[in-house]
Amino acid sequence: MAFNTAIFYDIENLLKGYNFTQEIASNLSLSEIVEAIRATEKVGQVALQRAYANWSDPRLAIMRGEINELGIDPIQVFGFGRNPGKNAADIQLAIDAIDLAHSRPALEIFVIVSGDGAFAALAKKLHEYGKTVIGCAYRSAANRIFQAVCDHFVWIADPEAEAEMRPPAAESALAVSDPRNIRLVGKVRRIQSADPQEIVGKTREVLNWYAADPECANDLKTQGLLLSVVRESLAAVIEEFNPIRLGYPKLVEYLQFACKGTHLCVVRRADAQPVLMFRNRAPSGVERLPDLEARSVHSPEVYRSILSTGYPVLRLPDAGTLAAVAEWLARESPSSIDLGSMLERAATDLAGEVNSESVKLALLTFIGSGVFDRSPDGVPLAEQELTLTSRSSGPSSLLKAVHQAAQEKLAAALGEVDSRTLRELIPISEIPSA
Repeated sequence: MAFNTAIFYDIENLLKGYNFTQEIASNLSLSEIVEAIRATEKVGQVALQRAYANWSDPRLAIMRGEINELGIDPIQVFGFGRNPGKNAADIQLAIDAIDLAHSRPALEIFVIVSGDGAFAALAKKLHEYGKTVIGCAYRSAANRIFQAVCDHFVWIADPEAEAEMRPPAAESALAVSDPRNIRLVGKVRRIQSADPQEIVGKTREVLNWYAADPECANDLKTQGLLLSVVRESLAAVIEEFNPIRLGYPKLVEYLQFACKGTHLCVVRRADAQPVLMFRNRAPSGVERLPDLEARSVHSPEVYRSILSTGYPVLRLPDAGTLAAVAEWLARESPSSIDLGSMLERAATDLAGEVNSESVKLALLTFIGSGVFDRSPDGVPLAEQELTLTSRSSGPSSLLKAVHQAAQEKLAAALGEVDSRTLRELIPISEIPSA
């Protein structure tokens, strides 16, 4: 296979602007993006990769190890995002792409990792030079014109995935604002139950009400019913409704399950919005999401989803990586070090054993578990100095801290935790199984 592919990353777009949080920078995985691009089988061997950002920004230090490991050239752009009228990163990316189209004729496929509509003109110009253009972006952030002019489009996971709501116990029908739901709560009885079968039954009662109501039925035939509307009604008629407790960290997945066997289904519209529609009336151009089977709440997949959202963020790598990084931390006992430098040191020392992306996840998990003293207070993580606490002196104590943080978070979401399932994720042999 020829080395005919160039990949250009618009980091500002991936981080959703200059005023991004440390959390989104930490959760962004360029490795996963590359895997998604290669999985399309529409690219050849990658000849070069360039990522455009103000790399002097300390918030981006967390990405340095992954950039080096993937062989991506970091292109420094000092004007990165500060002046919305002059996006220096976009301009430099476009200039480089056109220059390479002329100077490197062997490059046939240009992958632009961005959803910015400004790149539609670049795609058209590359087509004039006989090049194939592949776009790559979040569904929620892809400009439709840019999407239309690309030869192929790759959808990637949004690091700021929908955080599921946790309604307060005092939620009531009086809090409903959508006119359709105001009518619904007058007809559908509210329940106070933690029984999964009753919750699913009440959910399907709500879905059937929408299908029978003339106004809602018209919406379900034409534009679809937004999931935010369904979310509001479920919170109103089911006390402390939370799909996580039924094994679905995301509302859209729960509704894919609840719609099974009904006249409704979940579809994703052309604008990337998931909505409810009648199964037999979904128009062309929408993606019908598959029905899902019932899930066990106490599975590694559900536990990982719960731990990776909300606070603290615990995005667990595999158990072997977590143990390896725990041993490295105990051996090195890092003190007064910034996150980027610690990541680089750990990734270098553990090279060949684990990759830098997994090291990043492990370090962030340990930080989220409270094993570091962080100073000064009140500033972003990227600007803090980290010191391993004296009480976290050995690998076992480090892993126990992660286990405790994970158990507390899971218990708050689910009410109970299966110790065997948690031990699959966190390698602590000393903790007895239930």
